[in-house]
Amino acid sequence: MSAPTERRRGFTLLELMVAAAVGLVILTAAMAAFDLQSQFARNTERLLSTQATAGLGLTMMQRDLENAGLRFRGGAQVDGGVAFATVVRPYDNLGSGVTTLKNDPLGSTTVVAVAPPLPGFIPGTDAFEVLQGGQQATSQRVAAQVQSVTSPALNQRTVRIAPNPFIANELSAVGSFAPVLMFWSDDLHCMGRVVPPITGGLAAQATVQTVDADLALSGNPWPAGCPGPLMQVEVLQQRHRYLVYQSADNIAPGVRRPARIGLYLQSNPPCDPVGTGVQVCTTDLQAPVMVAEGVDDMQIAWRVPDAFASASAPPGWCQRNTTDPSCGFELAPWTATITQRAAAIYGAQIMLTSRGQEIYRRPGEPIPPLLNHVPATPDGIVRSIMQTSVLFRNSVTP
Repeated sequence: MSAPTERRRGFTLLELMVAAAVGLVILTAAMAAFDLQSQFARNTERLLSTQATAGLGLTMMQRDLENAGLRFRGGAQVDGGVAFATVVRPYDNLGSGVTTLKNDPLGSTTVVAVAPPLPGFIPGTDAFEVLQGGQQATSQRVAAQVQSVTSPALNQRTVRIAPNPFIANELSAVGSFAPVLMFWSDDLHCMGRVVPPITGGLAAQATVQTVDADLALSGNPWPAGCPGPLMQVEVLQQRHRYLVYQSADNIAPGVRRPARIGLYLQSNPPCDPVGTGVQVCTTDLQAPVMVAEGVDDMQIAWRVPDAFASASAPPGWCQRNTTDPSCGFELAPWTATITQRAAAIYGAQIMLTSRGQEIYRRPGEPIPPLLNHVPATPDGIVRSIMQTSVLFRNSVTP
């Protein structure tokens, strides 16, 4: 009689294949969950990073607006006329009435709406410029006053200024390097560009012509009494422009990189003419430089005295919400009324939307409405909203 056979212990090939398949499904699900969590964490981190840089951008804009008219006082002309000292220049709803932003008086370089792969501003967003005088107080500049004025033409004034506020190289500077002067007293404010040459010495004599919104020489007449004797004089040294901009997605022919959208700053080249005698300030703006990546919308409500607000808008506000009409800052060219309104601005409320550098989409995520900007069709991009309010520290209104 033979011995009983022992049953085989182990798994069949089919069982192993089934087990492997189940394990692979579990591993794939785990990897997908890990990848999703990793992507969510990465997007959250980049969104927070974008919020941090957007906060820095808000701080920069707030600082510039607080210092609008620093030693370069502006304000609304109270005695009529069409030339006003506008130290804050708003541009609302870019791409509608304002289709081009000039970087220099002649418009040899400009910023237009983005048209990939070409760069440009984002249509529907707001932008603004701030003008300031020198950051350093010197007796040469700060003490300068008008001694006498003659009128060779309606848009020109020949002024004698003492003490002489100009450095040597400014005496013969031409074009966008010719000094832009602000004349102001408690009630009167006006500005113009010097038509060289300038006679130097202890007192300077120069012919000054009115300028338009692009700081180019214009034919507009000077307002009554401005410039006038004993008015203060300051020279423009700083010009900053903030806008939402998208860079080009090509560096050179055949060399491409992803376009970058964000809050950008344009400024005139750094200069410090006082005491050096070699650096003349130009009003030309350089190429946009990124301040905060991921900002894709900026909307601004401007605070003006009730008497200067639009008749159909809430008293004291321009572009406060989606139902209010504007104060005309989306038009080009500005009328005298709109220019006067811009000159009277003394505060602002700024709102930004920011998204992460790596766009994270969520089905049905709406585009948030900001002030006067009606959102487009939802695109599913997750955004955060940031805002700040500012009242100007300097006295730039009458």
